[in-house]
Amino acid sequence: MICIKLFITFLKIGMFTMGSGYSMLVLAQRYVVESYHWLTVQEFTDLVAISEITPGPIMINLATFVGTKVAGIKGAIFSTLGLIVIPFFALFIIALKYSQFKDYPVIQNLLKIIRPMAIGFITVAILKLFKTSITDLKTAFIAIAVILLTVVFKVNPIFTVIGGVILGFFIKF
Repeated sequence: MICIKLFITFLKIGMFTMGSGYSMLVLAQRYVVESYHWLTVQEFTDLVAISEITPGPIMINLATFVGTKVAGIKGAIFSTLGLIVIPFFALFIIALKYSQFKDYPVIQNLLKIIRPMAIGFITVAILKLFKTSITDLKTAFIAIAVILLTVVFKVNPIFTVIGGVILGFFIKF
């Protein structure tokens, strides 16, 4: 029964979210942390961070991690399938028909509305993660350093992650 609940929960997340995986985080946190208490806020934040640095889309990684924690491998499969089934079919249909309809004014207007909505959802997700991730001066410094390195100095994020892992080992040991 828990696998069905995971499937339906992630189906809703996949169905009712526009934009990227980051915009899905708001709804995911609401269900996973606040409604079903499958994760604590700290666990959710940690899994978002892990999902960000592991290969693959952030929300698929997160759904897989949550499903695994809640119901093992079956939970991971049900969560992941629930998340991707609606977007997969929507993307498939759009891919087939996009070139035919992309220049229609109604489609252009729809995209003009969807883009800022997606940015809004992403911003809300960032603000929520900010509250739980920036806990002291050290974590604030790390966040600022990463922003400066990637935006201002154009350092490849791969090197930023590797540097963070190395720094973490030096701090720990």
